[in-house]
Amino acid sequence: MHLYLGNLSYLTTAEELAALLAPFGPFAAPQLVLDPATGLSRGYALAEFDDPAAAEAAAAALNGSFLHGRVLIVRPAHAGE
Repeated sequence: MHLYLGNLSYLTTAEELAALLAPFGPFAAPQLVLDPATGLSRGYALAEFDDPAAAEAAAAALNGSFLHGRVLIVRPAHAGE
């Protein structure tokens, strides 16, 4: 199951996101989405969990939390994200 992590600061790193997600179980490293023209973050990332229950637990715990002074949006990713 893929998770969408949005409203990220442009300073957020994949390592920081991995540290946030680690307590919930095994997952593929989060992929920050970058603007192809500038190479800068677009402000969101995707992470894939093997266990849907772990992904749902991560979304429930992290949605609305703060990182770099911004409120995170964490939810299951929709097709096309």
